[in-house]
Amino acid sequence: MTFLYSYEKTRNYLFLQSFNTCNEHLNLKPGIMKKYILALSFALSLSSYGQSISLISPDDIPGIQIIRSDSFSDLNLNKYVGTKDGLCFEYGFKKLFVTEYSFHDDRVRSEVFLMEDGPSAFGIYSVSITNCFMWNLYSTFSCVNSNQISAAYGNFFINAINLSKTGSGQSLCEQIVQLMMTMNPKETWNIPLIFQHPKLSPFLNSLKYIEGPNGIAIGAPQLTELLENLRFNCYTVNIAVPTYAGILARIVYPDFNSMSSFVIQAGLNTSGATTPTMAMNGFYRSWYKVEDTKLIYLECSSPELKLTDLIPEKPTPMY
Repeated sequence: MTFLYSYEKTRNYLFLQSFNTCNEHLNLKPGIMKKYILALSFALSLSSYGQSISLISPDDIPGIQIIRSDSFSDLNLNKYVGTKDGLCFEYGFKKLFVTEYSFHDDRVRSEVFLMEDGPSAFGIYSVSITNCFMWNLYSTFSCVNSNQISAAYGNFFINAINLSKTGSGQSLCEQIVQLMMTMNPKETWNIPLIFQHPKLSPFLNSLKYIEGPNGIAIGAPQLTELLENLRFNCYTVNIAVPTYAGILARIVYPDFNSMSSFVIQAGLNTSGATTPTMAMNGFYRSWYKVEDTKLIYLECSSPELKLTDLIPEKPTPMY
């Protein structure tokens, strides 16, 4: 990684030196030269990363201008996201591209996080979105609020931020998100079967994917103590109806002992307790072993909701 970073800096320096040499003969005006440098750095940021990615350029939206183009790796991500870099690394962060666009009187910032895979991109999306008033308009997982559109698409986590806070700026955000998806086709992936149950469909906007302590602290804090010091990945959904509330989790561990530690910490019988059992916190807990390293866990304020209502008698490993 250090070699690659040094190589990129050297190559970019040589390109800019060549550009400056040409400009001595072209004698471009400072404003035009700035635009050329931005376009050049935009192209270099794309070519410097091994994975293919197409970002929006002035050729894609006539009249749009690039006024900022930056990229961040694991070496300097904290310069942009600050202490949230730990959350990004937990989800398998690869690269971040930040581009600001100007179009007439509007300014929009685009953030494209390249993550390890589809679940990782969905995971960081799921613990980052807030105040959504429209869901899943642009992809299987997308969120629209008053001045931002976010989406998880393949291994991309995309944000389009309406810096001008205008209606036309929000329309430009929509166009940027849609273009990013069109220009970068991705394979789809499916959430575990347990969360495709009809009884859970009203709650799917609360679905989270979590891979470590940073994600748990944001997405499912009620599981923090149970998962402390364990390696895992899990999907969770919050269930809330007038008569009860709870959380359903599907958790995968690296080994059987880790799974057993979780069950014991939860105060449950290691043989598999699908019957709700009241815990010290006053909630009813139950679990089901899908495989030796995979379980489904339910914690609910009432014994009214049972795991047997959500899983078949013999669930497949896809659960």
